[in-house]
Amino acid sequence: MIGKMLNLPFKVLGGVARAVQAQEAKKWTGHAERDAASAQTNKGIDISVPDDFDPGPIGMNAADALPLLETGCVLDATDGQAVIPGALHIPWHEIGIRIAELPPDTTIAVVCEDTGNSESVVRFLRHRGLDETWSLNGGLAAWKTAGGPTGEPS
Repeated sequence: MIGKMLNLPFKVLGGVARAVQAQEAKKWTGHAERDAASAQTNKGIDISVPDDFDPGPIGMNAADALPLLETGCVLDATDGQAVIPGALHIPWHEIGIRIAELPPDTTIAVVCEDTGNSESVVRFLRHRGLDETWSLNGGLAAWKTAGGPTGEPS
């Protein structure tokens, strides 16, 4: 009985978190439906930010990103399966509804196949207050060239 009582707050919080994520998904999906091109590009989740938002410099080179596997967070935002073992995998087009999975107050390097996608993710995350978020210059190819691990995570 006591165990059930102790788990109740966690179940309530989990339900609240799911409800908030569902609201955000509806909000962004609705916004994307107003812009059909954006909905197609972002697979239904709009991660755009206002045109007047200035995120500042957003690029990071691969040599600086590699240590973040140990000291920060590497966000593997590639489509489909994860390709960077040890990284947090959230496909770039899902970041709008999965933002709560990112660690706060941590340096985050975003790696996509395409630098344009990672820059969009960084602008979105910085607009949401994650200021220590960086786009990997050169994308996944630069990560591989710098000796970053790739393959199926174990």
